[in-house]
Amino acid sequence: MSPTDDVDELFGSASASTPAPAQPPKPAAGKDARRELRMHVKWAARALLADNTVVPMTVRDISEHGVGLASERAIPQHATLKVALQVPDINTLGKFTTVIGSLKTAHMTISGPDLIYGGTWLSVEGNGSDLIRKWVRKLRP
Repeated sequence: MSPTDDVDELFGSASASTPAPAQPPKPAAGKDARRELRMHVKWAARALLADNTVVPMTVRDISEHGVGLASERAIPQHATLKVALQVPDINTLGKFTTVIGSLKTAHMTISGPDLIYGGTWLSVEGNGSDLIRKWVRKLRP
C-alpha cells in the first residue's frame, strides 16, 4: 500500500477529474496569520474543492494550528477546504495515518512552479490534532 492509497480512497484519484488549471489567484497583501513555529515536512496531501475537484498537494510545513501546502494547481484563497494529509507514524517507519480536517486558506505566494498556501485548521477529525502536535514537538529544535 502506498502512502497515498488512503487519501485516494477518501477523495478519489486526482487524475479522475482534472479540469484545466485555473488562473492562480493574486497573492494576498500582508502576512500569514500563523505566528507559531512551523516545522518543515514533505508529506502527501489532497484538497477537496467546493466543486468536488480533488487537488494533489504537498504539505510543506506544519504547526499546531495551521499548515503550509504547495500545489501546481490553484485553490481558492480565503476558502474553507476539506483536506487529507498522509502523516507518517511517529514511531513506525513506512506507516502512515490519514489526517482529515477543514482548513481556512489565508494567503498564497508563488515559488517557481508551485503555489504556496498557508491555512489555519478549523477542525481536525479524530486524534489528528494529537498526531500533528506530536510531530511539531518531535521536530522542534
